[in-house]
Amino acid sequence: MPKPRMSWPYQRHRQASSPPHPHKEMNFFPQQPLPLGAGPGQMTFPLNWQMGGKDLTKGLNMLTLSPQQPGGKSGQQTSKGPENNLYSPFEEKVRPCIDLIDSLRALGVEQDLALPTIAVIGDQSSGKSSVLEALSGVPLPRGSGIITRCPLALRLKKKECPWQGRISYRKVELQLQDPSQVEREIRKAQDAIAGSGVGISHELISLEVTSPEVPDLTLIDLPGITRVAVGNQPQDIGLQIKALIRKYIQEQQTINLVVVPCNVDIATTEALRMAQEVDPEGDRTIGILTKPDLVDTGAEKVVLNVMQNLTYHLKKGYMIVKCRGQQEILNKLSLAEATKREIAFFHSHPHFRILLEEGKATVPRLAERLTVELIGHISKSLPLLISQIKEIHQSATEELRLCGASVPSNDADKMFFLIEKIKVFNQDIENLAEGEEIVKEKEARLYNKIREEFKSWIVTLDCNSKKVKNIIHEEVSKYDRQYRGKELMGFVSYKTFESIVRQYLEELVDPALRMLQTVVEIVRQTFSDTAQKNFGEFSNLNQTTQNKVDSIAARAAERAEGLIRLQFRMEQLVFCQDDIYRVDLKAVREELFNPVAEHPQSLQLRLPFVNGPSPVSSITEIGVHVNAYFMGTSQRLANQIPFIIQYCVLQESRDHLQKAMMQMLQGREQYSWLLQEESHTSAKRHFLKEKIHRLAEARHTLSKFAQSLQG
Repeated sequence: MPKPRMSWPYQRHRQASSPPHPHKEMNFFPQQPLPLGAGPGQMTFPLNWQMGGKDLTKGLNMLTLSPQQPGGKSGQQTSKGPENNLYSPFEEKVRPCIDLIDSLRALGVEQDLALPTIAVIGDQSSGKSSVLEALSGVPLPRGSGIITRCPLALRLKKKECPWQGRISYRKVELQLQDPSQVEREIRKAQDAIAGSGVGISHELISLEVTSPEVPDLTLIDLPGITRVAVGNQPQDIGLQIKALIRKYIQEQQTINLVVVPCNVDIATTEALRMAQEVDPEGDRTIGILTKPDLVDTGAEKVVLNVMQNLTYHLKKGYMIVKCRGQQEILNKLSLAEATKREIAFFHSHPHFRILLEEGKATVPRLAERLTVELIGHISKSLPLLISQIKEIHQSATEELRLCGASVPSNDADKMFFLIEKIKVFNQDIENLAEGEEIVKEKEARLYNKIREEFKSWIVTLDCNSKKVKNIIHEEVSKYDRQYRGKELMGFVSYKTFESIVRQYLEELVDPALRMLQTVVEIVRQTFSDTAQKNFGEFSNLNQTTQNKVDSIAARAAERAEGLIRLQFRMEQLVFCQDDIYRVDLKAVREELFNPVAEHPQSLQLRLPFVNGPSPVSSITEIGVHVNAYFMGTSQRLANQIPFIIQYCVLQESRDHLQKAMMQMLQGREQYSWLLQEESHTSAKRHFLKEKIHRLAEARHTLSKFAQSLQG
């Protein structure tokens, strides 16, 4: 009775372990990847692998390393007995994990965030295509120059069924019935995306291969690195390719698979240098050495040093493979036969045989290693992935909300739509005028910005009063010399007092008007920003509102300026109620004659009275009255000018703008024109809706996956 067939992961595991593997469910959310046997970057070769003169490939599926039944078709399952089910928990989890990421990629989630993946990079002629062919079992485009011109997502699914293939790109999806179709269809896809020629594109092509002879694995094949443009290639083709490669390998979610020929100096390899730039510690880079048959005699030690991580250290280490050479391809050597020859090559090689024993050599071992690495990487990344998708979904939803709803098609609905838009805008203006608007962190409300200008006005008034105090002697002496009439010495001239007061009040007009213009601009800009926030997607409605804001601001400035000038003309009357003036005068005198006063100017003013009558006494007396009058005037102007500005520029502007906005509703014939939406706004809304939909689908997919693990 034939022994039941075992899958390739179980074949390795069972041979490499003494006790049977316990049958238990595995949780793929843990942070530790599956054990690989040896140290970092190494895999233990089966202990009971026959190394004698026997044919190592006899009775084995050469890609999956699973037993093949006598007379049976490669990969055909003939038994589901207990022995075949011992490792089923692993197999049952591998495909769902990879399918999860593939489904997220199919939804387009990679447009929004990086997904766990393996990116394959290498210099031109590094043997990258041969490695991928050996893994996938299908012929890929070959030739000179740039062959891979678009990223190719190679999705391999191990399944007991006849070979199936599917290629998809843009809106094209084509079912493939035979591996021989793959190369032609990939070339057609690249021509459709990147054009017929030598150009490249960042657009992804997806190739799905389902077969019993492939591992469960997903790889991203990237263009080979070229240094010099040849023929009709763009002069910057090398930079274009590097930019495309860097886009993938820089993501922390990507395992970088770097393909390097054995017969080149590894230090000069551009692919490995690029991987080091984005992964300096080598935490997520695996080196793949190819073409070991081309190593010169005596140079084998160099290759072994690389494989033993002694030359260019990578935490995940290196693997080595021997794929079909060009002559073998021309001779149409099958992949199965090529795998037999590969194992025979390493087994018979005096230097590289140890690599076979350590599980670091051959394509089947590479396939196994990559699957385990990818599953571990996916498991480790899932919590972060779930968190990122949730955060981006919430952000896109909020962004769509700010875009607003799309414009209705019929006039009645357009009216209600416009009413609602204007209602929200008017409420925002109301909140601004009342100091109740919601602001972001480190931003100030409109009222606070205006209040800061009013504080500066108080500083201006104080400076003016101090200026009067500092030059009062000079001013009074000048007026006394010029305007003294028949008054006796020591008598105060009211005309002198009045002239000084009027002169310094007049000097306050320009600062007051400058403050007005500053506040007008603050209010105008804030109202304008509010219009942009509410109507930005409707250019006609926004521009109409902006014009109204500018017009109302100009009228407010004109009205406020007139009232400010009127206020200062009234101030020229030099009037104050006796009771109020008496209090101010008393306060100034008490300060002036306070014996503990330490103001030099006050001491100067006290001296004439102490020494008796002198010509200076009249100056002192006028100084006392000027200071007393300016005390009351400054208090009055400190409030009155801001009152005028606040009322005209903020309160009246609010009322006029709200009324003007409501008047826009009277012109029904203008609704369509006002609500004509910017093309980029509708495109953005459509983009956000698609983004939200795919992220919602992604969250649902992740939720179902988590539930399946718990079940």
